[in-house]
Amino acid sequence: MGDIELKGRRYIVVGILGIALVAAVATAAAFAYRWMAGTATVAPATEAQGAACTGFYSSAAETGITLPVAGTNYDAPTYGNYTIQVTTGAPTCQWTVNNTTYTLYDSITLNLPLTVGAWYIKDVYGFGYNGTANESPVYVTLKVEEPMVNVTTAKLILYLTNGTTISYAGALDLTASNTLTLQLQPGEAIQLDLLVETAQAGTYTFKVGFYASQTAEQPR
Repeated sequence: MGDIELKGRRYIVVGILGIALVAAVATAAAFAYRWMAGTATVAPATEAQGAACTGFYSSAAETGITLPVAGTNYDAPTYGNYTIQVTTGAPTCQWTVNNTTYTLYDSITLNLPLTVGAWYIKDVYGFGYNGTANESPVYVTLKVEEPMVNVTTAKLILYLTNGTTISYAGALDLTASNTLTLQLQPGEAIQLDLLVETAQAGTYTFKVGFYASQTAEQPR
């Protein structure tokens, strides 16, 4: 009886070893290793220049800002007691003149209380380039990243201004994916107008990216 038990145990051990060997072969792998590393050195907004010194502003909200008049209707009344509300993002460029600091922001969020029908909002906000006369122009590509759906018409209408003249620069269809590139000289700005027409009540959203660059190359 002892021999039979010993043989049984041997058989069991052999079976276990066999399973372990198969598992080791199945999980073996070789890797050719490559890597990428980097260091981002971030300067404060007061040191921004060129394309870095572009952003959103309202000359009505920041009286005396050394950029063209823009954003004069950022708080315009619409109906009843409702007014347009604009929330600014983070400061992206700052400079000081006569002890007063002015700021350009990386983003704005609009709250537009409207009624059914068509609405045209003139100069709701500005997008400017604060630079010296000897600096190069920058190229700003506007890209509809999240279209407004289920509306009749929605457009972002653009006007270039240098403080002396204002000229029509084009329009973005906010209901579809499309892009438009403008060139800004130092000290120039874009006045942003909105046209929205809806046939029924609801909440409608959109998002437009503003990409500033020292070259005319467009983002993907």
